[in-house]
Amino acid sequence: MMPGPLFAHLDLPPVPGERGSGVFARVAIDASVRREFSYRLPKAWAESVQAGCRLRVPFGAREVLAVVVGLDDAPPAGVPIEKIRIARALLDETPLLTPALLRLARRIADTCWCSWGQALAAMLPAALRRGQARRTIPVIESAREPDEAEVRELEEKQPKQARALAWLRRAGGPVEVREFLNRTGLSRSPLESLSKRGLARFGSRTDVLDPYAGTTAAAIAPHALNSEQAAAVNALTAALDAGTARDFLLFGITGSGKTEVYLNALDRCLEQGRGAIVLVPEIALTPQTVARFRGRGGEVAVLHSGLTDAERHDQWQALRAGKVRVVVGARSALFAPIPKLGLIIVDEEHESSFKQESTPRYHARDVARERARLEGAVCVLGTATPSLESWQAARAGEITLLELRERVAGGTLPPVQIVDMRYEKTEKNHWLILSRPLETALRSALSRGERAILFLNQRGFAPAWHCPACGGSVKCPRCSVALTFHRWRKKAMCHACLAEEPQPTQCAACRGPVTMVGVGTERAEDSLRRAFPEARIARMDRDTMVRREDYEELYRSFAAGEHDLLLGTQMVAKGLDFPDVTVVGVLNADTALHHADFRASERCFDLIAQVAGRAGRGPKGGKVVVQTWLPDHPAIRAAVKHDYRTFAERELKERAEFAYPPCGRAVRVTCEGPRPDRADKLAEEAVALLRTAARGAKGVQILGPAPHALEQLRGRWRRQILVKSPASGLLAVQPALEQLCQREHVTVDPL
Repeated sequence: MMPGPLFAHLDLPPVPGERGSGVFARVAIDASVRREFSYRLPKAWAESVQAGCRLRVPFGAREVLAVVVGLDDAPPAGVPIEKIRIARALLDETPLLTPALLRLARRIADTCWCSWGQALAAMLPAALRRGQARRTIPVIESAREPDEAEVRELEEKQPKQARALAWLRRAGGPVEVREFLNRTGLSRSPLESLSKRGLARFGSRTDVLDPYAGTTAAAIAPHALNSEQAAAVNALTAALDAGTARDFLLFGITGSGKTEVYLNALDRCLEQGRGAIVLVPEIALTPQTVARFRGRGGEVAVLHSGLTDAERHDQWQALRAGKVRVVVGARSALFAPIPKLGLIIVDEEHESSFKQESTPRYHARDVARERARLEGAVCVLGTATPSLESWQAARAGEITLLELRERVAGGTLPPVQIVDMRYEKTEKNHWLILSRPLETALRSALSRGERAILFLNQRGFAPAWHCPACGGSVKCPRCSVALTFHRWRKKAMCHACLAEEPQPTQCAACRGPVTMVGVGTERAEDSLRRAFPEARIARMDRDTMVRREDYEELYRSFAAGEHDLLLGTQMVAKGLDFPDVTVVGVLNADTALHHADFRASERCFDLIAQVAGRAGRGPKGGKVVVQTWLPDHPAIRAAVKHDYRTFAERELKERAEFAYPPCGRAVRVTCEGPRPDRADKLAEEAVALLRTAARGAKGVQILGPAPHALEQLRGRWRRQILVKSPASGLLAVQPALEQLCQREHVTVDPL
């Protein structure tokens, strides 16, 4: 269940039918103001308007799109009719959003500190927020290979054009202009300049209804279930037959057949004439998930950020019309307008990518449970490493726990070897990347015709520059982030703001020489190619996955056996199921531990346990090698033993001691300013407001203000305040949090 409502004085929305003969519409607008606005409806279409329809209304000096959330017979009390503006246009003959979705949006607004309109906007595809869907999509591609003089001129005089051209050449084909802008952080201007030079050309393509049109999915017959799978399926089908909302945590080790349990539950859901939502944490997992569910359930819609606006619009409308009853996608698929929703599956529910980092800052796991409650559906949270929130809820009896302890192909989880990198010797003139045990395991597997997956959660060539003289590092001038060297660009890049800088040669503080330190996937790939010159190596990270088609192409080629070694970031840590992968290597298990986050240990455990599960899924078995400089860390020790319960018990004790979720509620208030003093002033005002509200409230702690973990971002300075309390304690400070979330340059984020 989502956290209790913090703004209980706000009424839930009326549902269609709860109206008199009124001609006044209450609407929610995509703005930070936490209130509804009333508009008069022209008599010609006043009777056609229902809650959930869109209107175009005047708002200040402009015209905006709004969603109707209620209808009244009279104007608001004390407001003359002539003061109420008239709506300009009705955009929908029937409501786009159902009563359940309207109520869900209000619930999100109440628990995630945003306006009702912002929550409703998150539910609609961009095309419907704008009022139209573009059918023709602009694309851009490299037109010809530049000569050395052109490249040198661009690098020296037009660095943005040089950067744009490098991306286009790396893509190797047409890229959607929107996707290019999002990936690079550049504007359209460099592209237009390249086009005038004849180095790039614009084009267009027409979208189709189905982004997977032209692909076929082989029919997948149901597999025989083992006793644990059968028990889980029986519990889920019984809940579906009962027709009431139920939540389940499907806790199954990697390779235990969770997907087959999902598919059996989907079969029963479709037999009942109901629809289903399947959430996955990574776009990279979508192709194989779609193939599996298409092979069992027929037509499947897809919704994720990699689609064009028009594709998302068409998929959304197909679901709304009932033409397709199953949708697979990332967070946004949770709001698909499926009639008669019966089942919601959240695969890899522990994943941090299910948390929305922009307004509204919801967690898909919590919203999935709330939507299931509102629609009388069954919600299944599946994972091999449950989030502590879900584990605690299962222990408390709020969620029904279903366990799968055995691998369906037989055998046990692969043995895990820890390599203490402090005692490994590096190759001369090369950074230490492969330990001797891992290199030996890889050679042995390749000699037998087997394959391997290597995980490193750091892209680029080297993640930092170090100054031996003063111990400093080279950071982005606009962000508190160390610059990462990307050799393919010969540039240093900030992964926060996407800005590029020339390769640094000296320390900004002492002017001493700096050296590259650390290992990214680019450098690791170099090392692999030196060590295994005959091996076919593929790399999966954001630098190689430039176009959305790249995910699908690499997955298909690896499945077809065209690569021996797959190296990647967290894209390779989950969901991949290849029986001939017998070796998995974790090149640096410590990366996740070096974040200023109370969930750092949990994420470290999850990543190691999940990536280890990619090995030994076939009859040949497998082996996992974990390289670390912190071999005695409890999270690493528990992960290599596949011991979730011991890890969870220890971690929950620590969380309880410091009142962190799930043993309490926590909210982060972030204040921004163009200068440090402006951020400080805003933060002091915020903390004073919160401390006044918390006075006398039992258990509420107001910590800060303090510098944010990412103190400077895109040239703006940030301060943070942490509010912690027992489960119900935030009720005392809810009015203060409500005021803060409406202030400019302040964000309120439930943790």
